[in-house]
This record gives sequence, C-alpha cells and structure tokens, in this order.
Amino acid sequence: MKTQRTAPLTILVAALIACGVRTTQRKYLQLLLTLWLVIPGNYNFTNLARYHRTTERTHRKWFQKVMPWVQLGSSLVLQAQDQKILSQKGIVAIDAVFIPKYGKTTPDLASFWSGCQQRSLPGLDGSCVTWVDSVTQQPISLSITQTPAELPEGQTRVDFYATTLVNTCVQLPMSLREQIEAVVGDAYYTKKNFIQRVVDEAQLSFVGKGRKDFNLKHPYTGPRTGKRGRPKVYDGKVSLTDFSRWDAIPYAAECTVCTTVAYAVSLKRWVRVVALLWPKTGGKGYRLELLFSTDTNMDAATIIRLYRARFAMEFPFRDGKQFAGLSDCQSRQTEAIHFHWNMSLLAVTTARLRALGNHKTGPFIFSMEDEKRRSYNSFFAQRIFSILGHTVKVMEMGESLRELLRLGVKAA
Repeated sequence: MKTQRTAPLTILVAALIACGVRTTQRKYLQLLLTLWLVIPGNYNFTNLARYHRTTERTHRKWFQKVMPWVQLGSSLVLQAQDQKILSQKGIVAIDAVFIPKYGKTTPDLASFWSGCQQRSLPGLDGSCVTWVDSVTQQPISLSITQTPAELPEGQTRVDFYATTLVNTCVQLPMSLREQIEAVVGDAYYTKKNFIQRVVDEAQLSFVGKGRKDFNLKHPYTGPRTGKRGRPKVYDGKVSLTDFSRWDAIPYAAECTVCTTVAYAVSLKRWVRVVALLWPKTGGKGYRLELLFSTDTNMDAATIIRLYRARFAMEFPFRDGKQFAGLSDCQSRQTEAIHFHWNMSLLAVTTARLRALGNHKTGPFIFSMEDEKRRSYNSFFAQRIFSILGHTVKVMEMGESLRELLRLGVKAA
C-alpha cells in the first residue's frame, strides 16, 4: 500500500529536467532539498554535513555554482499548472526582504529598510520576484537577488530593483509571459523610472499603490475652440476629498469604491485610479486607499483583485525566515549568499506545491512547520531501516507505520 502524499523531490526533479540542469547538479540539488527540509537548527555547511556523508567542502563548492533559479521557478509554475494545481493566470510581484546580518566582512552590508521594525537597520537586502496565482493566490518564488551596498554613480536602488525585475521577466518562457496580468508592487515602487522600465522594457502593465497626496489631473473632454495653439489637455486637478467627478461602482458593502482615468504628474503618464473609502470607527470620516494601473482599460475590480494578490508573496518570506534558514547564511561569498537565499525559498515553494498536490477538499491550510516535521520523520524512519539492514522504503510502509510519520504534526 503506497502513501498518497507527493514527494517534494518528484516535483523538483521534473522541474530540473525541464530547465536543462546537468545531471550532477540535479543530483546535488535533490540531496540538498532533502536535507533542507530535514535539518533542525541553523542552516550552515557544518549542520548540513551532520545529516549526510557529504562534506562541508563539497557543500561550499556547490554553493559557488551558477544555478538557473528563474528557469527553475518558472518550470515549477508550469508543472503545477499541468497538474491543475494552479490556474493559467498570474501576476509578477516584486518586494524587498530585509535580512538582519552583522559582521564587518559580510559582503554588501549596509543600512536597509526593515518593514518589521519600520526603520532602517544594518543588514542585507534582497529583491525578490514572485509569481502569484491571481486566482488561488498561491506564491511561487522565481528569484531573489542581493542588493549591492554601493551602486554605480547616478543609479539608485529603485533602478537596481527595476533591472532585477526586467531581467527576471525576460528569462520567463513565452508560455508563462503570456499569462501575466500585470506587475504588482507596493507604494515604494510607484516611481517614474521604475514604472517606465516595466512598461517599456518588460512590456507589461503595472498595478501599484499611490500616496494620499497623489498629484492627478482630469482629462479635458469638452469642445475644442479651434483657436491656434496647443489644445487643452487637462481639466483641473483631481480632488481626493470630493469624489463627485469620479465614477462610483458597486464593489462591497464595507467600503465605497470610485474610479477615474487621470494623468499622474509624477509618473508622466495616464493611469486608471481606484479610490477605496473605508469608513472609520464611529462613522466619522473615512480612510482613503489609492490604487492605480498603467492600463487605463483595466477595470477597478481587477485592479483591486491583483493588488490584493500581491500580499501572498510575504508568506514565503515568513516561512523562509522561521523554518527554512533564510537568515542563517554564514558564508562571506556573494555567490554563496545568492545560492542560499534562493535555495531557502525553493524549499518553501516545493513544500507548498507538495501540500497543494495532496490537498483534497475544504480550505487549503499550509504549514511549513508541519511539512518539515513530516520530512524529518520520514528521513529518520528511513535511516533506522537502513541501519537495521531492511530494504523497505518509507513510501511502502503500512498504514500503522505511516502513522508515526505524522508524529508532532499540528494540522494532520
């Protein structure tokens, strides 16, 4: 009798073969993923060597190798779509993750913004690009790139983030690029130089969040005078307190939604703006939330849906830091840090896809802690059998023994 649970290696192997990774590197990544989902404690070379005969030196060498992380992540998305786990539509979300780190020899150590602390702290910063299924809102990490502490003269961190995003989108297979509904980022990425590169170079629409003092202008739709000179283009500034000139749409009972097409002065382009008016406690006034899309033909409900889907990319950050060693890298090599971060998010992704593949009915609940517990129990049971000289595999165990593999699992 075989277990119904899908092994994470099955998901990974198919993706590695699809993106053309050579055999030796494929075997190492299979081993590494097994260890990554098993080991407790810190994720470093010493701890990895404790759970397998592979030496620290071997791990250090492999962490210096180049790995096509974007192709691997996109292969996982396409494979999940073939298995009907994900839908055929998604967004490309971008956000930065702060990694606390100290030490004078840590490469690219600088002061970066920490969302948890709401202030700049010394550490490392990674620009992460994630595929988020816009229907199921399941995140699949595509790549994470370390932000340099010092950039070339005239270049800002926003320019670096834009380069990271464009390079990731270019590497996506055409079958996946055609499914992208928009690139989505929070208010930090609402900047002209970032959005211009998304629209012009990546040739994608951008959905983002505007500031409460967003400088917008109404388009002029009145009659032409026929006089010489430039025709009138704008018809006054858009008011963010009086929405009589906006189009009110039915959306939800708990908030009022208005939309209009306006010219964003700071972005130097026409955008579709959506205003969400959330009533404050006590009924006095409202809280304003502004969303926008560079595609003026995109309807307001779609803009809201795509922007809300963006938040799903925060969950791999949380799971990576708590259960997959995203903050544990102790190497002082830039290549090794890049490998470690991407491997951490890859482990979270494969564990999530395994849980999705085994999900039957009811609401989907994913626990990275439980996935690690199952992997450790399976690894430990197999180790005992190998020491006793038994050839039985954990996948072939009876129901009574498989019950042991669920030991300690919270959401059984």
